Amino acid sequence: MKNLIIFCSILLIANTAKAQFKFLANNSSNQYKAKIIVDKCESRTCDGKATIIIYDKATDREIDTFHSEDLEFGLTETQDAKLGWLELGKYQTPLIFGDFNFDGLEDIAIRNGNKGAYMSPSYDVYLAAAENKFVLNSELTKLASENLGMFDIDKKAQQVSIHQKDGCCFDKTINYKYGNKNALYEDSSVIEDSSIADYVTVITQKLVDGKMKRTVQKFKMKDYYNQ
Repeated sequence: MKNLIIFCSILLIANTAKAQFKFLANNSSNQYKAKIIVDKCESRTCDGKATIIIYDKATDREIDTFHSEDLEFGLTETQDAKLGWLELGKYQTPLIFGDFNFDGLEDIAIRNGNKGAYMSPSYDVYLAAAENKFVLNSELTKLASENLGMFDIDKKAQQVSIHQKDGCCFDKTINYKYGNKNALYEDSSVIEDSSIADYVTVITQKLVDGKMKRTVQKFKMKDYYNQ
């Protein structure tokens, strides 16, 4: 009997270790849909190692497969991860689709832990390449992993913006553009420093003719934040 109990316990542990939770992400992209298989879901939070399979929406053809060491996302009170192939909401998935390098193709950012500033979300960024495949981009992955969460995209200005923070009183936005060979370069930045009581110092830098032009302005806090 004792040996049987030990055997059943080992079997239970093995089955628990192999448990996987399955999700569908069908509404976060115009072109693609995804199947997400993640290791762990507890207390309405899913995380851990995961596999993400991307499909073409029009043809149902499998396009590419990705892996994340720590794919983290939350569930609502009514969602039960144990049901299998649970569909996630448009803004609930750990996947972000968009044209990150302004070449007209849809790219993908995949959540990989909380390595950003103040433990904010971090992402691995893959750019669309030939034959419907994706290639990991180290520059964009760094921007999406070392700052305050995912970068912003301004399609009109064709720039990528990241946000930084130091305590309560220092905020910085840096805007990047693509130059030769699609390499990113810093085009402009804005610093808002409110460490001096009742005032905000705004430092603006802009690349003009190959040189950074710097402007410093000071505003009363109540006027600056209420304008």
